[in-house]
Amino acid sequence: MVLRPQDKERGLSAFNEAREVRRRAIVFGRVRVREVATRFWLLTFVGLAVFGVVYYRYAEVQLAARRHEVKAQQRAVAAAMGSGALELRGKLDGWVAELANEGQRDQVASGVALDAVARGPGIYFRLLLADAKDPVKLPRIAAQSLHDGFTSCLFTGGRPGDPQQGTACKTTSQCGPGELCNEWSVCAPPTQPLNVKLLYEATHVLLPEWDTALEAAANDMQVRAIELDLQDTAKHEVPIAVGLVRGSKYLTVVLDEAAAEEGAEPGVDETPLQRAQTLDHFVRVGIWNIERGERVLSLRLEAAGRYVAVGQRRSKSSKVERAQRRQANNCALALQVKAALAAGRVGASPEEAASALPDDLVAGE
Repeated sequence: MVLRPQDKERGLSAFNEAREVRRRAIVFGRVRVREVATRFWLLTFVGLAVFGVVYYRYAEVQLAARRHEVKAQQRAVAAAMGSGALELRGKLDGWVAELANEGQRDQVASGVALDAVARGPGIYFRLLLADAKDPVKLPRIAAQSLHDGFTSCLFTGGRPGDPQQGTACKTTSQCGPGELCNEWSVCAPPTQPLNVKLLYEATHVLLPEWDTALEAAANDMQVRAIELDLQDTAKHEVPIAVGLVRGSKYLTVVLDEAAAEEGAEPGVDETPLQRAQTLDHFVRVGIWNIERGERVLSLRLEAAGRYVAVGQRRSKSSKVERAQRRQANNCALALQVKAALAAGRVGASPEEAASALPDDLVAGE
């Protein structure tokens, strides 16, 4: 019998059989796999599962060891800083809340000398009254507490030479121990009065929240980030905080109350604190003797200074004009505090206190 061309099987029989299997799978929705080595795949799956468990356990042990190393570094920082930093931070939080929540009670303690307060060393903290009532906000708000016209006109001690002389920098990490990258992008020690944010930044590595963040670190990269922050704090903020705790004599707190009008102006970038200082408003000022733990001055004053331009020097920039008004308000406020300290009583005018001011404190630079 002769097979017709169309009856002949083309190709290898094994390929044709495989093709038929695929066709049946398409038709019936299932695949016939008779040649699969079930034991091989089962052993492969079990092996991968065992490897995953072992690797996970190994990674956990390694991560725990890294956490332990970083925790040991933190204990060394805590030993170097001592307990005084956290104790001072606790006192400061209490004094700020005290000034913010009490009613008006103006007082100037007898025996406190203007020269002692003005020359320091001291600590300065300025914030809005509304923020001072929430202790949780204080560490974050402290970063905005910078030197201003008030510090320029009241404090005179501990001034370094030219603040623009030094090693150029972009970040504090480029500076040496105890130095900060200042507003002129130069590495230098902080000026007096010391900003309270330095105390908050140094002590944040001693708080329970820091321990919680370390324990919650899910991988080595997160632990490394925490470690780098700890090392940076130990190099820069901790030495400053140690000197701050040991040497600071007075804490000055300035709380700006809300102004009667809203001072926002289109096109001018200002923080809420700067906006308040631009307008006439009332301010609470408190000064504490840190060593004795007692308040030596408490005043509620109106900041209402006036900047008078001379000749053709008046600026046409709204930003510059508002900065000048801020400086005038802040310096006028400082002169009232200076007058009260010099006269030793509440309500003394700058003219009444002028005779009691040392010669180098009259101008209030």
